[in-house]
Amino acid sequence: METINSFIEDLTSDDCDVRWHAARALRLTKDVRAIDPLIQALKDSDCNVRWSAAESLVIIGDAAVSPLISALKDPDSDVRWRAGWALGRLKDDAAIDALIDALQDIDPDVRWRAAWALGQIRDPRAVNPLIQALDDTYSNVRWSAIEALGSIGDEKAVGPLVRLLNNPREETMIRLVSADSLGKIGAPGAETALEAVILQDEFAPIHETARNALERIKKGA
Repeated sequence: METINSFIEDLTSDDCDVRWHAARALRLTKDVRAIDPLIQALKDSDCNVRWSAAESLVIIGDAAVSPLISALKDPDSDVRWRAGWALGRLKDDAAIDALIDALQDIDPDVRWRAAWALGQIRDPRAVNPLIQALDDTYSNVRWSAIEALGSIGDEKAVGPLVRLLNNPREETMIRLVSADSLGKIGAPGAETALEAVILQDEFAPIHETARNALERIKKGA
């Protein structure tokens, strides 16, 4: 039977299939000695190896949180955004400050995953930074920030989300996810805005999403 040391050694093999197998096998050990080698494997040239390493770090669990937080500062943006994804899966609020900082990362994929991760953790400390992220130039960042605000459910997000919903020049997907998040938050201001959209907006996808969001609020009342 292969030992953890042999799996760690296999992570540096010239054969990407061997590296992928090693990254997957290390998750089964749940051994903390695998964490640093798996962090390094986030830089692998093969996408499958990188994903397997990230997934294995999630499975290893809490002991991987601090190294993953450090990885958010790695020079390689692939490492940074996969670290953000893994931290979102782990849902440890120890990562909040680092993920908030990552919303300012130069790479839009890092900002996107950071916003998504903050929505998974659902800590109210992220609300104001996520509201600021609604002005990001990258659509996926904005989308994830909107979804995250809906997941956290803080009423401070209602006004900014209503403005996005009511902007006819805004991207359709941004308006749709804004309506959905307003339905999750369910504050009076959200209900009023959704009712207005149903009465005034003739664009079928927006109208239907707003109706569904309003029904969610009324069911939860």
